[in-house]
Amino acid sequence: MTMSTYTRLVGRIAAVIVLVSLGLTTAAAADTVIDGRIGPGSLYRLFRPTSWNGRLLLYVHGVVGADAPVALPAEGDLIISLAAAQGIAVAFSSFSSNGWDVKDGAQRSHQLLGIFTSKFGLPSRVYVAGTSMGGLIAIELAETHPETFSGVLAACAVAGGTRRQFDYLGNTRVLFDFFYPGVLPGDAGDVPSNLDVTQEIALPAAAAITANPLNALAIASVVQTPLPFANPTELGQSLVTALIGHAGSFEDLIARTHGHSYFDNRSTEYAGVLPAPLLQAINASVDRFDAAPDARQYLEHNYDPSGRLSMPMLMMSTTRDPVVPGFHQAAYEAAVAANGDADFLVHRRITRYGHCNFTPLELSTAFTDLLLWAELGLKPTP
Repeated sequence: MTMSTYTRLVGRIAAVIVLVSLGLTTAAAADTVIDGRIGPGSLYRLFRPTSWNGRLLLYVHGVVGADAPVALPAEGDLIISLAAAQGIAVAFSSFSSNGWDVKDGAQRSHQLLGIFTSKFGLPSRVYVAGTSMGGLIAIELAETHPETFSGVLAACAVAGGTRRQFDYLGNTRVLFDFFYPGVLPGDAGDVPSNLDVTQEIALPAAAAITANPLNALAIASVVQTPLPFANPTELGQSLVTALIGHAGSFEDLIARTHGHSYFDNRSTEYAGVLPAPLLQAINASVDRFDAAPDARQYLEHNYDPSGRLSMPMLMMSTTRDPVVPGFHQAAYEAAVAANGDADFLVHRRITRYGHCNFTPLELSTAFTDLLLWAELGLKPTP
């Protein structure tokens, strides 16, 4: 699987989240659809159903491979046809560029609200939904524009922020190279360009893990690399997934940081439930990298959640997500609690392996529960 295929799959998962969350089974004819352009290269689509009930769903698509052409999400028309039956209006857009660009995604998505209002009038309630990177964008919108939204559905979201996500991927690569030296090209701070992620990362990594699974278990036992798993197969899949994520995103991120290194483990003290001599060897021998200040700043601006909430947010996650591990949700819950806003957050955990691996019933129930909470004050159970 190439990285482009991988990122398109994650984006499609985001669409499924929204579609099934609406709880619709029949389509209705559209009343008005308006297409347009905003920003440098960003496309948008607005939809108002014939019998609009005043609600607007702001749909934020997931990550798209950096080498793919900028386009409206392919699932957009399906979202519109399903939302029409419920009387819900829809707004969505591409971003100005593909790849990891949370800042631009938030800007383009927020601009849609003003455009929608100028065309159709002010919505009575606005909900925002997103998953994975789109979930992080939804969190940013809720935190920075609290007066705008009535509720947020953030499923399998990178809720701990961009920096935590790419630190996790970089640390995983560092420890893999320590335990499996010479298996993969490049390192945590430099991945060769035009890499075939399947042939040069996934397959050799999987072979090395199969030959020595105890080393993979050791990596998962380090605090900085909490690979989720319940059995050896899941352990291998989670480790390979993280290595693919690191290699596949490197070229995109390094271009956005003007070639400056964004991964830093110079002062990282690796810890975990491993024998003390092994931890000492890790900390003494792993490759060390320094990040440029402007590169770290880019990660934080794209985005480091504050945990400030003033409207209901329902987070959903699987307990063993190999793409967005559970430390993201834990970090966001802690930030929200530290701000005294815990009453606005409900986290619903599903005991399962996989990224955004929810059933239609779980998702439709979550969206319905969010509406009941926002509009009737009926707070859902975790």
